[in-house]
Amino acid sequence: MTLPQPWRKLLLTVHVAASVGVLGADLALLTLGIASVGGADAMTVYPAARLIAARLVAPLALAALVTGLALGLLTQWGLFTYWWVTIKLAIVVVLTGAVLFVLVPALGTTAEAVTATTTELSPAERLPLLIAPAAASALLVVAILLAVFKPGWRLRSSKGQKRPHSAAQSGAGHDG
Repeated sequence: MTLPQPWRKLLLTVHVAASVGVLGADLALLTLGIASVGGADAMTVYPAARLIAARLVAPLALAALVTGLALGLLTQWGLFTYWWVTIKLAIVVVLTGAVLFVLVPALGTTAEAVTATTTELSPAERLPLLIAPAAASALLVVAILLAVFKPGWRLRSSKGQKRPHSAAQSGAGHDG
């Protein structure tokens, strides 16, 4: 099944916007992590980080995942034909799962703890807010590089399906 070009472009636009949004929100979390490790007030940093993670990162990550799946299923790239698509899929699935099931709950717990008491967080307790967004940002940059350069190596052969040689031939500047 192939999407008509106007729908493919719309889906691609939403996918790119959501993916770039995840990276931007993740960089905001990284900034808060740097501030936290630098000694910023935990009662300011952690509620802000929870808000960014729950209201920006989580919905944008879900949107990037859903639109990426749709692009993989409804365009010539497939989900498991080209290794770069499969790697991007793995990155987005892992990061989305980490956001939904680890980051948002952990930031919620920490934000509640620091606002309910006057207990200060140790440097070791502040470090995850620096490490997690730094690792996620690096993985998101890898996904962007794969999407832009589209290495042609295939995971499996698909008869009758050829990869476009250029953006002009495929009618696409960026798929997935």
